[in-house]
Amino acid sequence: MFTFIRSLFSHDLLFELSENKLSIKAFSSDLSYEDEPYIALENTKKGEIIKAIGKEAKSLSGSNIRVLNPFKHNRSFIADFMCAEKILQHGMYTLHKSKIKPSPRVIVHQLEKTDGGLTDIEERVLRELALGAGAREVVIYLGSKINTNVEDFDKVKSRVSAT
Repeated sequence: MFTFIRSLFSHDLLFELSENKLSIKAFSSDLSYEDEPYIALENTKKGEIIKAIGKEAKSLSGSNIRVLNPFKHNRSFIADFMCAEKILQHGMYTLHKSKIKPSPRVIVHQLEKTDGGLTDIEERVLRELALGAGAREVVIYLGSKINTNVEDFDKVKSRVSAT
């Protein structure tokens, strides 16, 4: 019931993920969020807290500040699951200017390290990232870039389901 009500205040979204850029776009709308996927964590007496996200985080430095890119790893795409989830949450909440927590349908498009497709584990990681960020439905997409002004969530979902 609450998910349905929250869905009324949400846009269908496309997450395009790469090591150098995070892009979140709303379908059939000009709403978009683009930033570098960096997060700055400050070590305090209460534990680590998020100091900044994006370009602002990249420029921070200090003895008690750790800056990392959770989408940069030698062998896999996700290096730090929790930080990646926080970055996606931040992007989603920045895009939805509502006091009600959004519950969008999301298409996740990993742009790098997809040679030969994704393993079941990699697909599950991407699905869990989007669900943890607040999505109510997730579709994992591989292929050419999606034009959010021309296509919609249901068209892309049916194309993915057909393969």
